[in-house]
Amino acid sequence: MKRLFFGTTAFIFGWVLLTSAPVYAGEVEDIKARLEELEKKVDAKKELGTLDKIADRITLRGAIELDYSYSNTKDISNPQSASKSEFEIGTVELGTEVKFHEWVTGNFILKGENLDSNNDRIFWDEASVTIGKDGFPVYLVAGKRAQPFGVFNSHLINDPITQDCYEVAKTGATVGFLPGLQGLDISATLYKGEILADKLSGAGYGWARDPNPNPDPTDQVNSYILNVSMEPMKDLKISAYLDSEPGQQDRNTTAGGSIEYTIANFTFDAEYIKALSREMHATNVKKHKESAWFTAIAYQVADPLEIALRYEGFDDDMTGDQDGHLTNRYSIGANYTLFKKDNFSTTLMVEYRRSNYEKAAGSAFHDKADELFARLAFAF
Repeated sequence: MKRLFFGTTAFIFGWVLLTSAPVYAGEVEDIKARLEELEKKVDAKKELGTLDKIADRITLRGAIELDYSYSNTKDISNPQSASKSEFEIGTVELGTEVKFHEWVTGNFILKGENLDSNNDRIFWDEASVTIGKDGFPVYLVAGKRAQPFGVFNSHLINDPITQDCYEVAKTGATVGFLPGLQGLDISATLYKGEILADKLSGAGYGWARDPNPNPDPTDQVNSYILNVSMEPMKDLKISAYLDSEPGQQDRNTTAGGSIEYTIANFTFDAEYIKALSREMHATNVKKHKESAWFTAIAYQVADPLEIALRYEGFDDDMTGDQDGHLTNRYSIGANYTLFKKDNFSTTLMVEYRRSNYEKAAGSAFHDKADELFARLAFAF
């Protein structure tokens, strides 16, 4: 009986094991599959987390501007010149700010201008890296950008005359000091070339370089900018700056200052820039120390509507009247925000501008030009 009992028990136990084995193996495979699925979900979450961290370090911005312009004369030197008008994509811009590290930030702006014309161009408007941190008094900015000479505040479609004449957009290196006193910022910048002199000559307002320079343009990094800015009180910003470049024989040294003050719904801007030393003028043997300036006021009428006025002038430092040399210009404009949500906005801008020019006795040149501008700007 014992043998029968133990044999029967062994048979039943073996049968249970044999019949349950396939079920156990299937459960193991199911568990493995579920674990693999969970691992994939964890990896995906890790990947999304990494992408989120990268996205938190990157800020995108951009703009598209559709421009219309009209002028009552195509050529101020021709008394028979007809009017002209243009409709074009004035600017397309895509920029990004990248926070590489808590101490290192990169700014990159790709820009296209006059895309409907034969002179259209796409270029890097800015590609720079800043090393610095809030609360630390020293910073470094290196790369291509608008270097810190001039402020050029504007509430109108067109740039102020100071920017037309004196903007320095070039690769350079800036070391700055922030002592933490009333927004004080002191900086020194080094760059290569005769950028400001070429910009001023190309503006066509009355100062010109010799097209056959002697000696040749510099091959050294010996152009520099000194800049001091501060906010002595709330809503008041003042700046002073000096630029010095090698020139044809003598260095071209230029100094300027600007002020911006906001009170209630009004913003006041003024800027003055003057030559301290100049190379010989292209048409004579004199060193004309030109100057340019503007004053402006903008008023926020209501949340979507702003109106602005600007008066600007140019002094060529030459005796008598010279054909086509700008003397002064005044503009009036309005900006109306059509749509605005989060970081996206659509703005309609209009501007009327009158430019007055010198005119020699008996000359056929026009002494003024009337222009109208309109812009539909999309920004994000």
